[in-house]
Amino acid sequence: MNHLKIIIGKIGNTFYLYSQLIKVIKIISEFRKKISMSNSKLNNAFLIQRCQKEFLIFIIIFSFTISSLIFFTYIQNSPTKPTDLPRIYIVYEEELNNKNYVDCTFELVSEDESERVLPIKSKIKIRGSFNAEMPKKGYRIELSERKSLLGLRKDDDWQLFAMFLDLSSMRVKLSFDLWRSLQSTNPTAILPRSKFVTLYINGEFQGLYLFSEKNDRRLYGLNDPLKNINSSLIFQAGARFDDFKNYKYSDWQQDWPNEDDGIYIMDEIMTSLFHFISQTSDSEFFNQSSGIYSKFDKLNLIDFYLFNFFILHKDFWGQNYFLVRNSYPNYYYLIPWDFDSSFGQYLGRKYSPTEDPSEDIFQRNYLYYRLLNDVEFRISAKDRWFYLRQSLWTEEFILDKVSEMYEDIKNTLEIDANTWYSLIFDNKFESETDDAINYLFEWISDRIAFCDSYFLDF
Repeated sequence: MNHLKIIIGKIGNTFYLYSQLIKVIKIISEFRKKISMSNSKLNNAFLIQRCQKEFLIFIIIFSFTISSLIFFTYIQNSPTKPTDLPRIYIVYEEELNNKNYVDCTFELVSEDESERVLPIKSKIKIRGSFNAEMPKKGYRIELSERKSLLGLRKDDDWQLFAMFLDLSSMRVKLSFDLWRSLQSTNPTAILPRSKFVTLYINGEFQGLYLFSEKNDRRLYGLNDPLKNINSSLIFQAGARFDDFKNYKYSDWQQDWPNEDDGIYIMDEIMTSLFHFISQTSDSEFFNQSSGIYSKFDKLNLIDFYLFNFFILHKDFWGQNYFLVRNSYPNYYYLIPWDFDSSFGQYLGRKYSPTEDPSEDIFQRNYLYYRLLNDVEFRISAKDRWFYLRQSLWTEEFILDKVSEMYEDIKNTLEIDANTWYSLIFDNKFESETDDAINYLFEWISDRIAFCDSYFLDF
């Protein structure tokens, strides 16, 4: 059971309460003897009255003490304690996997009555293959009808991120929000909107989760699919060491158009795109009318680089991102994804805020190998970085986002850590999670200073 350590702790507290109760019973017994002796030997009404008053005062103090112990043991630290965060309740009967949906009921409870959703028929499955191996799992939810939940878009398809590899539970949402903050000047800076919730499955507390929109054609505002290479599209990059150099079908996934509709366009598009990126001369690649910027949105290429460089997006550059395009002749653009290893952390691992990922980028992504060897692109990236630092990505702006998130989740975060990380770090789980949170704040400040220095000489 995930809550074994919580249960053991409560059993220990129960024995403690029991021992205190035995002591009280003994004290009460002594009082009763004292009163009896007073009646039989002294027959002193005054002494009897005094003993009764003392006994009454003691009972009041004892009741308050026991009530406090019970509150802090069973309510204040209980995983079922109501919080200000919305609560999602899911009930299902069949065994879950990451391949097929199973029937369930979905209920949303919130302090805001307008956000509440009564139990409705839905479907659920586990998110992803790697995530399915984690103790705390993420989920995909399909509602039986489209609804706007927690102020997010109206939809029937939703995601629940477990954030198990993030001891701070803030890095995924921070990545979402930081990338989306670019939309005022870059319309391609699209990622799902999200809200923190607590999740209960079949009545059992699962912990703190990030409830979000799905990254699909609705999110990107894509046109209906076409049965040719001019179609709108979403391709997902899989694991590869030298991406955009040699195309292999197994390294990419066509998320849109849906292959179940009999439309498959990825091989033709990607073979042509990879050939252009890896085989053309510099003069062809950077040609103003027919080069790389006639195919890709240039600002997106710059922001994608700066964003992932800044957050030190490990396990990346050859995987964990999307290639998106609306119907031709629109430009391709890149969307970052999977932020388990970002902002200097991956579960208990720490990465220096002064780490330079350039060598990794050169080795893993041939598109950026070519771009970063171009002086004009580097100047544009440098100018964009300092524009963002002055107008948007100030240290105060980013740290305020983290502070606001922490204030929202800090109470639930303690319970979540007790539920999951006590199984990994034993009695050190509290210090490990506290260290992760403190390191996040410190790392951001140090990383900003490093990037400012780095791009000054870029």
